[in-house]
Amino acid sequence: MGRAMLFLVSGLVIISGIIQMANTNRTEVLPQRTAIHFNEQQAKNVASSLIDNAIQNLLVDMEWSDEISMSTESGATGTLYMSQPDPDDEFRVLLTSFGTYGGYRSEIEVLMQRDSFSRYSYFTDSETFSPPNDNVKIWWWNNDQVTGPVHTNGTFSMSGSPTFNGFVSSPNDWIGYTGDEDSSDPDERHGSDSPNFNGGTNFNLTKDKELPGTEQINLLKSEATLTFDEHSDVEFYEDLLGDGYVKVKDEDCNDILLCYDHYKLSNYENPDGGVVISIDGRANVKGDVKGRVTLHSSTKINIMGDIRYDTNPLVDSTSTDLLGLVSEGDVMIDEDAHDDEGSYHLTIHASIMALGTSFEVENWGGGSPRGTLNLLGGIIQKNRGPVGTFSGNNVATGYTKNYIYDTRLQQTIPPSFPRESIFSLVYWRDKPVIKIDS
Repeated sequence: MGRAMLFLVSGLVIISGIIQMANTNRTEVLPQRTAIHFNEQQAKNVASSLIDNAIQNLLVDMEWSDEISMSTESGATGTLYMSQPDPDDEFRVLLTSFGTYGGYRSEIEVLMQRDSFSRYSYFTDSETFSPPNDNVKIWWWNNDQVTGPVHTNGTFSMSGSPTFNGFVSSPNDWIGYTGDEDSSDPDERHGSDSPNFNGGTNFNLTKDKELPGTEQINLLKSEATLTFDEHSDVEFYEDLLGDGYVKVKDEDCNDILLCYDHYKLSNYENPDGGVVISIDGRANVKGDVKGRVTLHSSTKINIMGDIRYDTNPLVDSTSTDLLGLVSEGDVMIDEDAHDDEGSYHLTIHASIMALGTSFEVENWGGGSPRGTLNLLGGIIQKNRGPVGTFSGNNVATGYTKNYIYDTRLQQTIPPSFPRESIFSLVYWRDKPVIKIDS
């Protein structure tokens, strides 16, 4: 009994000693760890502040370029460097920031880029159409389904439950067909309409996204590898050897054998492996596209028939065929485009930009329904243009829309396609804080 008690007392003494030693170590270690954490956090704060400052400068002035240094009364210092990760890519900038304090250094690396407008499945400056006498509100309605990023600088008008499977943004809240657009109350503004925003929304943007201006269009034209100075008929095709071609003729020339000039696209590729065709006048286009091409018109692009990729990316995801259509005026679907190959429907594979006014259908409000407009790509336009009218749940005139986003546009763009005027964040990387010699 006595020995057992002795062992117990001895054990308690040992445990007590261990606890006392642990408490002593804790009182020594905890302040040290707290000090290290404080020093690390201060270094991070300096590096982060410099990055935030540089990003704000880029948002205000995309031409901004500088090196920033700072120091504080507490002894913290920092420096930010700005560089181009690729000297040939003027649309990306790399920000590298260092912050030091108390013998510790933090490093942050941020990549910014000016996104191509081709990344949007749908973009408008205004959601109203502007015919000669008045502005007409155009509605998203029940049967509309859109994938990919969607944006307007105007106000979306919703009827029923259209479906958006990509991120939707605007500086303005949307209005419902059954709502009150003058109300500031969301419930009253939306009414009983209920669009499906499956990819998230931001209706609180503080700044419009500006469409490309003269400078960007001049840059696009300067990079053209094929140029024409008259209204032209343009048809893409693949020859018997499997090479991509485009044939071009003066719009007023009527001899289909002698008027066309044929161009093998691979012979006119720029250093990035794409072809830019610029027409000082109207462009009437159709055909099968094999290769990466951007077609620019100074006045108007008329779509005269199906425009299809030689390799459909919906069937083969390795397809490299890509087309951009950039018009300084309208992009118009010809009234008889769906009849060009004897079909009731129309297929367009392209990222389409109409800077003058709209992408629309000729005589959209007349005649009988024409079938389905199958669009693979995206639409960027100043004012939203109509492709038909609806009555209840049915199309009354023009086309039923089947718009599918070409997901490749998230990673690749048509040659020299115009870019946004502001930078966006590609990534932000906080590197591990390191101890440096003091």
